[in-house]
Amino acid sequence: MQLFIMRHGEAEHNMFQDAARKLTLVGQDESRKAGEWLRSRVPELDLVLVSPYVRAKQTLSAVTQGVTVGETVETSEITPGGEVVNFHQYLDALCAARINLNSVLLVSHMPFVSALVDELCGHFYSLLFATASVVQLDYDPTTGRASLTRQFTPD
Repeated sequence: MQLFIMRHGEAEHNMFQDAARKLTLVGQDESRKAGEWLRSRVPELDLVLVSPYVRAKQTLSAVTQGVTVGETVETSEITPGGEVVNFHQYLDALCAARINLNSVLLVSHMPFVSALVDELCGHFYSLLFATASVVQLDYDPTTGRASLTRQFTPD
């Protein structure tokens, strides 16, 4: 299965209401570019998991201008303070229940996205995701492990 892990686009600064932060114009543009890159990798995303934070949902909206999405699920499991081990178990259960998943996108936040790549790959890459960056993993649901295949960062 192709698993794409994406950090949201550039967001406005609002230290008091983190979940309500919106994308800037730059963030919207970055997210559209990421959508174009995704479209060049997969014709359709079977499933998208998105954080309930405003900037993540806006990022997904911009991404879907460039790529078709089968189903979208909003989950608080992938917010900035999410637990990657718990999410890894959720992902494995999801793959077991939906054996026809070929491509999945997560739209989330730092530091969750970086820690999740490390967890799934069993290797400490400790990637610093720029805004709207995407990594592509080849994920094997039978072993619960992934290998990092590519990374995209919009200009």
